[in-house]
Amino acid sequence: MTQPESRLFGHERRRTLPTRPRPPVWKWALPALALVGAGWWAADWVKRPHDLPVQAQATQRTVAQDWRTLRAFGPRDPGSAGHRRAVDWLATQLEALGYTVTRQPVPLTAVVDRGSSLQVGGRTFPTRALDGIAGGEFTGRLVRVPPEASVDELLELGLQGAVALTTCGSGSWQAQVERLMGAGAQGAVLIDTCPSRPRRPVDALLQPVVLVPQSSQGALLALAGQKAHLSARTTARPVSGENLIARRVSAEPEVVVMAHHDTLPGSPGAESNGSGVLAVLEAARREVGTPMQERTWFLLLDGGEARMRGSDLLTREYVYPLRQTRAALNLDGVGRAGVPLEAATDSTEVTAAPLDPLLVQARPELRFFTEERDPAQPRFGRSRPLIGNSDHLPFKYQHVRTVLLQRGTNPRGGQPDDTQLDPAQVEDAAAFVVKAGQVLLGAPFTPREPCSLNGRGC
Repeated sequence: MTQPESRLFGHERRRTLPTRPRPPVWKWALPALALVGAGWWAADWVKRPHDLPVQAQATQRTVAQDWRTLRAFGPRDPGSAGHRRAVDWLATQLEALGYTVTRQPVPLTAVVDRGSSLQVGGRTFPTRALDGIAGGEFTGRLVRVPPEASVDELLELGLQGAVALTTCGSGSWQAQVERLMGAGAQGAVLIDTCPSRPRRPVDALLQPVVLVPQSSQGALLALAGQKAHLSARTTARPVSGENLIARRVSAEPEVVVMAHHDTLPGSPGAESNGSGVLAVLEAARREVGTPMQERTWFLLLDGGEARMRGSDLLTREYVYPLRQTRAALNLDGVGRAGVPLEAATDSTEVTAAPLDPLLVQARPELRFFTEERDPAQPRFGRSRPLIGNSDHLPFKYQHVRTVLLQRGTNPRGGQPDDTQLDPAQVEDAAAFVVKAGQVLLGAPFTPREPCSLNGRGC
């Protein structure tokens, strides 16, 4: 719209009225950016892990109730139905206590007998391949060998190119068979006169080795000296294991509490290692709602009976946060009635207060023991500098201070009759772990710095 401005020579002069100026860009850009940022934050918040709500019924469970459930799953060797059910149940229990559970895959191998056989003197005997051997066939003279024969006695028996026939000795099948093969035997028949011996897999045995039941002992011994045809047929199949890593979302692994949850084949695993698993679960339960909960990781590891495969895998993947770890407490066999809790510590690689005095603060009457070296592990320079043979060992390799907790050596650990544990002893171990964690968090500690490119500071 225009209006007359003035008249000049009879003509009206017109001008344009002023218009509203265009708003600056920032006035609309800032709200738009704020809206986009709010949407991004909301989407990220939804996807971000959050602490789970605590279910009251989970905090009221007892170790005795947990053991009845775990025992009902049966043997928990990887690949079995009991193993799968136990892992799912344990993850559910930890989540009900408000922990976020990361399920880390652990590739494992199960060796299965495919129909081994033994023929001697026209007779066929029931048999199965010794767990862990590569398999194979051999025909040779069957030589009777006393289970405790010395090296000189083995050489006198003339085992070169023969099949050794023996019964249970005082040591492991691994050591017994290695002695036979070292004396020249090309195969071995083991009469299972100790059916309660743990079915631990053997290693590095290429010759055929089979187990026959004790019921065949008389007939087989009578055929010693005759030709025997031995066939150990096995196949290895991959099975899926899982580590369970339970923590509050923001928790750092300043204290690590762990146990392996798998068992040997055929073993209910009360002491090896149901007691350790239940102690970890009870410790997680006791820390609900406490400051300790924000500074502790709870680990249930797989492959503990397969040379600590799960522990090794976890320490390699989580090596960076583990530099903040003041101590890793490993529970392995803590449910034996009438046996006091014992600890073995290792703290040589970290600049911090020694562990033993700290643990004594948590329990003045605590007993200490020295771990025995694993004779099956060779030592090459510093590649095998450490001792012990449980799931804390890979943590030692990463220079984390460790504590192994147990109640002596259980002769039934891992055997088919490993069915009994004392819930009160498990609760006692869990209570000690919580108290020890409190003491550790209150003690001076210098986190280990990462290694530089030139290897200094490692």
